[in-house]
Amino acid sequence: EQIMPKTLNFGNLKYDVARNELWEGKDQIRLTTTESQLMKIFTSALGEPISRANLVTSLGKAVSLAQDRAIDVQITRLRQKIENNPKSPSNILTIRGEGYALPQNTLDNQ
Repeated sequence: EQIMPKTLNFGNLKYDVARNELWEGKDQIRLTTTESQLMKIFTSALGEPISRANLVTSLGKAVSLAQDRAIDVQITRLRQKIENNPKSPSNILTIRGEGYALPQNTLDNQ
């Protein structure tokens, strides 16, 4: 069983898992409800790819092509907040044919 991390590091950003808050130094970065839900889903399965369909159902939506595309839009928005270079993401990875994942190395080993 995976132990839930307390915080994740994304370069100069820190994500407080328990509080579901994203911080850059002393500044909190506002996450939308959907972005917060996505972060919870990703942190519960660090390093494991999560398919679009699973993300959609985890968000409580009906699986459809439109929702698949909506997930892509949400991921893009979230990447704009937590990636140094959203066009070449290192924090929310796209695993071809499988879905999206947060890499294990975001774990804050404190």
